Amino acid sequence: MNKALKKITAILLCFCMVFAAATPVFAADATQNVTQSEEHITKMEKKASFYSGLLQFLLNDVLINIISKLIPNLSFVGDYSQVTPGEHGYFYEGNDAFIETDGQDYTWRLGYASKSVIPDDFGTMFKYARGSYAPWGYATEMYTDDEGKAEDMKVRTIILDDKSGRGLTVFASVDCIGLSNTDVSKIRAAIDEFAKEKGIISVNVSAIHTHMAIDSQGVWNAPLTTVANNFASLAGVTTTKFGVNEDYLNTIIERTKETVEEAYADMTDGELTYASIDLEDYFNCRNVPYKLDGNMYRLMFNPYDGSESTVVASFGCHPEVTSYGAEFDSRLSADFVYYMEKLINQAGSNFIYIQGNVGTNSGNYTNSNDGYDLDGHGKAIRYGYEMAYILLSMTDSKAERIALNNELGDKLGINSNEKPEDYTPWYDGLETVEEEKVKAVLNIRSKQLPIEVESTTSQVLIKLGLASNSLFYDKAARKYYTMTEIGYMELGDAVKVLMCPGETYSEILVGGYGLKNFAYPSLRELFGENVILFDLMNDAAGYISPDHTYSVMAYKYNPETDTLDQDSWCLTVSIGKNTASTLVQGYIDLVESVR
Repeated sequence: MNKALKKITAILLCFCMVFAAATPVFAADATQNVTQSEEHITKMEKKASFYSGLLQFLLNDVLINIISKLIPNLSFVGDYSQVTPGEHGYFYEGNDAFIETDGQDYTWRLGYASKSVIPDDFGTMFKYARGSYAPWGYATEMYTDDEGKAEDMKVRTIILDDKSGRGLTVFASVDCIGLSNTDVSKIRAAIDEFAKEKGIISVNVSAIHTHMAIDSQGVWNAPLTTVANNFASLAGVTTTKFGVNEDYLNTIIERTKETVEEAYADMTDGELTYASIDLEDYFNCRNVPYKLDGNMYRLMFNPYDGSESTVVASFGCHPEVTSYGAEFDSRLSADFVYYMEKLINQAGSNFIYIQGNVGTNSGNYTNSNDGYDLDGHGKAIRYGYEMAYILLSMTDSKAERIALNNELGDKLGINSNEKPEDYTPWYDGLETVEEEKVKAVLNIRSKQLPIEVESTTSQVLIKLGLASNSLFYDKAARKYYTMTEIGYMELGDAVKVLMCPGETYSEILVGGYGLKNFAYPSLRELFGENVILFDLMNDAAGYISPDHTYSVMAYKYNPETDTLDQDSWCLTVSIGKNTASTLVQGYIDLVESVR
């Protein structure tokens, strides 16, 4: 086959991949509690491993690998021998040394700012594709909220400092589907001069991961023209480009830069508290072993001068309920996050949501639906309000919660005379937890980490320029690598945070059957029960599954139902089968380097 024909074949195959729907098959009901012998379990596990290995070989190692090999390395594929971890892009390492106790003059300082990331020319027809299921699904308007007002999508930023003189830390959370490390580096480049001037030593950017945002990753924006343009670059007709809409990306970059500057100007001294509450009934894990971190975590900053407090919320849940049944809708939404902020702002506080251990977790909307027959957006509204009520009242008594509900306008209609028969107020049966004052010690360190891109689907998407993740080719080993990033943060003695570049399967954090045969114990066994995850932080690395159960089309044994359940989340969105072990070893090395 001559070179021209090879290229044409590659293009056709790639287009098929772009438009193919990789539909995950949801697992069976895990409520049967079937008891089986150890011999039977081992047999079923081996069967699952065989099927998964066979599919991995046929799909990843043969079929899609052929496609990847037919695609030439274009200009954005770097030379792996020329890249050095810790020196790639605008990397911020964090603290040189960790400290143990707060000094006499240490106290928390926090600044907050938010900006819309909706471009000024939003509404222009055929300009902004939605980052959802279908390519070229152009967005032209926002969903309207329960008061008839157009929703917004934002970047929310906090700057945090312990006044130890060791530098400031930035966290920015963007209402988008994801941001690659390549594009996070562009955000850092935009604020680099300001950061150096003001003593900012750690800059971290995450995505809430809503599927109803403008495409910030490039896969859905204009795949055909992106691929055509990039292949035309081989003849010198064009220059290569990534699929992300540059106007949208530049809007995110500029607005994030503005929030960093405004948050710095807003910094004031105050008290920081930490609390968590078990809300497992509000979340749902969609793959074996159905384990998840069911807690909501809250950091609350109260300024000494009596100005507005800031509420930082984190829990693992895809903000995607609005997108169910609305795949070809032209509207955008930040899903439940918009409504959480709306209510928390009404209560007099600033708000930022940082995605937690999201894995394959979605919301369980039964509690907040309360028997109403709602579409996806209606569910997102009620879920957001209910989560906000709970977030604000973690430490309150039932009487105080009832008063808060009424004070904030009874958004869920508890006081309405016409309610479904099975309606339950959000505060019924909700535990009251204690919060702790966080001592003024902020320790943070990040690390760049090369990971082999074993997923040939990811190779194809990046080599074509559809996804903007970094890609480097090791010519000697004939392997591809990406440069990603992990981080570790301590806030006093209250909480430890592992910053993760992807969507981490929850068993990696919480342990259990899903880690059987994995080379490492759970992250909480390694680092303590007060460890939480910030997922999708500083990269968009896709799903991170334990190595031994990873496959682009996996079959996993479900001991609860004695069935083999399918898991195909990693088919289109993952780095590869050794990502989890590489990251866990990276965390171990990182923590040991500072501890």
